Amino acid sequence: MKKVISKTVIYTTFCLQGFNIFAQKITLNEAIQKGIDNRIELKTQALNIQIANSENNKIKAKWLPQVNASGDVRWNTQLQTTVLPFALPGSTESQTTVQLGRPFNNTFTLQAEQKVYDANKKIDRLVNDTQTDAQKNTLEQQKINLKQSITETYFSAIFSKEKLHLSQIALQRANAYLDAAQVKFEQGTILKNDLDKFSLDVSNAKLAQTKNIQDYELSLVTLQYQLNTNDKIEPSEDLSSILNYSQITENQLNTEKRTEIKAEELNLRLNELNVQKQKSRNLPTISAYGNYSFFQLSETFNPFANGTWFPSNYIGIRANIPIFDGKQAKLSSHDFVIRQKINQLNMERLKNDFNYESKSTWNTLQQSKLNLEEAKKNIILAQQILETDKFRFEKGVIVISDLKNSEYSLQNAENQYLSSIYSFLVASVRYKKASGNL
Repeated sequence: MKKVISKTVIYTTFCLQGFNIFAQKITLNEAIQKGIDNRIELKTQALNIQIANSENNKIKAKWLPQVNASGDVRWNTQLQTTVLPFALPGSTESQTTVQLGRPFNNTFTLQAEQKVYDANKKIDRLVNDTQTDAQKNTLEQQKINLKQSITETYFSAIFSKEKLHLSQIALQRANAYLDAAQVKFEQGTILKNDLDKFSLDVSNAKLAQTKNIQDYELSLVTLQYQLNTNDKIEPSEDLSSILNYSQITENQLNTEKRTEIKAEELNLRLNELNVQKQKSRNLPTISAYGNYSFFQLSETFNPFANGTWFPSNYIGIRANIPIFDGKQAKLSSHDFVIRQKINQLNMERLKNDFNYESKSTWNTLQQSKLNLEEAKKNIILAQQILETDKFRFEKGVIVISDLKNSEYSLQNAENQYLSSIYSFLVASVRYKKASGNL
């Protein structure tokens, strides 16, 4: 039977080492940073911010001079006839028909235009700045959600690892009892049915061990997915050490800093600016412009002929004054005013939701804390009982089955304590997020 124990220990050790080979030990903070660096959606959102920032450059470009050059080579195969309402001297007709121009008419033009005043310029910049802030807020919201997800996954991996360790101890203990029972059975002090009970305990412990190995392996795969990496990694911390440095700010609510509320505030700001933008549509726009042209009128196609090119140029200021747009600006402004009311209602709803969520998660955290304290007391009590029963067993006061029950009680207390730490840490993360402190 000692060979069975050795094989079990070797098998479990091999499984654990299989996870650890080439695996990078990583802390919780390192895991969070690695996830932030690797996750594709964060990289995509960073590119969206770049696009939003570039819009201001486009707005500036609209106010640079717009310069165009054009050339036109024309052959008038038939000149247009013009009718003059009078007769030329010596003519008996009451009107005169003439054809003006030359068969070849070439033109080169340089046109420049510069905006002088447009009420939309300032509003467009404010709209773009607000949209950029909205994209940044979305990135921050994604980071918070990712931080929570990675943290809970990291805790789950540690929990699975420590459960695996406890199941390994439980299997060793079950094998030890089976060995002792085998000796007693051979000595004739216990029945075959009693020996079968110990064999059943070993079988159940093996099943639990196999399941915990699978759970731990899956938890590491999940952690790899959360960090978007193909590198083998495993937590370098344990639940107890994390519990020691976990700080919970008691009832310090910062729900007004939640990114969801800020998103509605930015949408409200955008709708306010859109109202101003619609109103500015009825304001005039002013532009300055200039034109310099060369015209060639020639009987034959010869762009280099002397005396056939004639210059023309002009400058001016153009004002475009909207008078009536069919109430489009007014109707659009009304829609944006309604959207502002929707944003305000959404902010009020979110504040109520987050206040409730923070209170609910705080109560869950407090209950988890009480459960953790109770589980810790149970471990101390179970350890005391086991020490007493070991002494009683050595003195022959109790039988091995009684000692086994005491050890199983300690095993259950250890599992409960481990589960209580895990539940407390998860509850603390969810409370931090709900209260706006994550």
